Formats: sequence, C-alpha cells, structure tokens
Amino acid sequence: MDTSSESPSSTAGASRMEKKKRPIYACLPCHKRRVKCDHLKPCTPCCLRGAPSQCEFTEEGSSAHTLQSDLIKSLTEECAYLESKLAELESLELNAKKG
Repeated sequence: MDTSSESPSSTAGASRMEKKKRPIYACLPCHKRRVKCDHLKPCTPCCLRGAPSQCEFTEEGSSAHTLQSDLIKSLTEECAYLESKLAELESLELNAKKG
C-alpha cells in the first residue's frame, strides 16, 4: 500500500503550477523581441530591422522555417505551370471559336 502523505489532488496542483515548455518556432531575435515571425530564412522582421544575418532558428524551429530561395523557386514554378495552363485554355477557346 502507498503510505505517502501526498494526496493525488496535491500532486495535480503542483504539476499545474509548472510552466509547460513549448518549442520555439520563431527565430531567436523575433522570439526575444516578442514580434510575429513569418518563419522565412531570413524572416521579414529581421530584414526590416536591418539584421538578416542575425536571423537564427532553434532546432525545433529549423524544421518549421522555409528558406526564401525555396519559397521563391516554388512560387516561380507554380506561376509557370499556371501560365502554361492558361495558354492551353486560351488556345482551346480560340480553336472552338474558329470551328
């Protein structure tokens, strides 16, 4: 039998008082300054502050951030794909009007 003097309610109260450690997804300067980070590398707030070289992420946050070059590349590819689809639809529309 358990002879400890602590009741289950007192241990639950003690654990409630401890702060829960959450991972930091913002870059370290944004986290320290308590500003909204957009998770780009370097992020917009760091660039606007004139310190893009200081934009560093923790281990947890490094998986959540996106390199700006990767983002630009993916947006450029998506734009090219959509432009080709638009051109294809326009050519089909022209062929339908002729026929």
